[in-house]
Amino acid sequence: MRTKDINVRKVNLKAFFTFHFSFFTSLLLLAVIMTACTKDDPNPLADSNGDLLVSVNNLVFTIDGGETEFTVQGGTAFVRSSEDWVTVTRKSGNNKQSTFVVVCSENTTGAERTATILANLDGAFKNISVTQAGPAKKEEGEFTFRTAGEVAKDMYPGWNLGNTLESCDANNLFNNNGGVGSETGWQPTKTTKEVIDAVKAAGFKSVRIPCSWICGHVSGGTEANPQIDAAWMARVKQIVDYCVEDGLYVVLNDHWDGGWIEVQGFTSNTSSFRAMTDAEVDAKIVTLKSLWTDIAEAFKGYDEHVIFAGLNEPFQEYNLFNSRHEALAPILIKYNKAFVEAVRATGGNNANRILVVQGPSVNTVSTISYMPANTLPEAAGKLMVEVHFYDPGQFCGTFDASGDNAYYYWGNGNHGTNHNATWGEESYMQEQFASLKTAFTSKGFPVIIGEYAGLQRTITGGDQAKHDASVKYYYQCVNEYATNNGIVAFAWDTNDVAGLGKESGSTTIIGRSAKSVVGQNAMSGILAGIAAGQWPQ
Repeated sequence: MRTKDINVRKVNLKAFFTFHFSFFTSLLLLAVIMTACTKDDPNPLADSNGDLLVSVNNLVFTIDGGETEFTVQGGTAFVRSSEDWVTVTRKSGNNKQSTFVVVCSENTTGAERTATILANLDGAFKNISVTQAGPAKKEEGEFTFRTAGEVAKDMYPGWNLGNTLESCDANNLFNNNGGVGSETGWQPTKTTKEVIDAVKAAGFKSVRIPCSWICGHVSGGTEANPQIDAAWMARVKQIVDYCVEDGLYVVLNDHWDGGWIEVQGFTSNTSSFRAMTDAEVDAKIVTLKSLWTDIAEAFKGYDEHVIFAGLNEPFQEYNLFNSRHEALAPILIKYNKAFVEAVRATGGNNANRILVVQGPSVNTVSTISYMPANTLPEAAGKLMVEVHFYDPGQFCGTFDASGDNAYYYWGNGNHGTNHNATWGEESYMQEQFASLKTAFTSKGFPVIIGEYAGLQRTITGGDQAKHDASVKYYYQCVNEYATNNGIVAFAWDTNDVAGLGKESGSTTIIGRSAKSVVGQNAMSGILAGIAAGQWPQ
């Protein structure tokens, strides 16, 4: 045999084996793919197969999320979600049908989002599209803002979303603590549109939203220029939107916030008082301006229904500051001025937005005495002044309100054999509110009582009926006297429903889980007070 013939034969044999090896390899790979695709790991690149009978083609969720079901006909199917905010679990399955439960989490991203659920049954595939709404888009443009006095008369009565967005861990200042400061940290119920609907249905016209920012919700920047976590900002806006959509006014503040300014802005030492240096005060002002610039920019597109309040209870820490209200008032006046300047500098709607500044320790007497109208950061028109009212503390729960020292009964007509209020009753309240009108409201600066409350208790060894009447009457007087003096009062509400059944008591009015009024005495008193009062002309 010649060499040429042998070479030709070698080439033919090589081609034969190459072809058959590739053919059998392809068959083997195809078999593996087909086998894998019938398992619970479907081919994510497969096109939708119209022959697979699925009960839905698409799912749409609101911004709050939710739960729904769908079925796959023909046998035990397998599914997979493309995003971790949509979970799919099997509810049942047999040779005829599979049923799945889809759970969509709340959308706090600040935008609409989409996902895909891939269903697989014996190699046939179906894609189910999932869409979840983001926050409603606000109409762009500048709004007309009325004066603070004109708006105030439409705001009462007010209610606090207490112990919710201000929940925070003071050890996590200027950090994102991964949820330790979440809205269910101090009370159990997430705020939904239905909760706010219940607040409106009860008769409230305004919602004060105590909010923490620097405590647990900083995701970047520096201490001088903190960057608020985008998801947190989106969540706050979502709750504000619930209120605005219901026609409610919103007072959004920077609450205690771990004490970064309300304590540490007035003393260099938190265990014992030490006067602040000018440099320390200036540093706090830089941070305060940075914070309120960011908040103001985020809410710039909102109309007069959104009101900003710079702080909450400046130097309220009793042991540190009780005897120093007058000495510390000049520092507070600087902080109030910085807050107003920061918001106004963002322009647009914020140039005319109504703003609220706080008095020394938000105490009525100290505010009138040490922060008179001529010290406020701008002229009358778009500015309000805030105080809080928890007098007498033994009835309201802020001062020695337990045991023999507790006041169960309030008001001249409601006294029992003991546990009676010995101060702070009708005439005292009337005098305090009238003084606020003289000092501020009559000069064009409406006043808000950002917080007030009376403890509703279930008492033993006493007259429950007289106590219930006392609670109703207290809330009635606060709202009647406030209305008569052009003051908007915001009831403090912590969503502690269980506390209503205890002798220690609770200030809860709206049961957020039940979405209804549970503090009936307080609510009845508020409505009675509003009906009896008359807003000054």
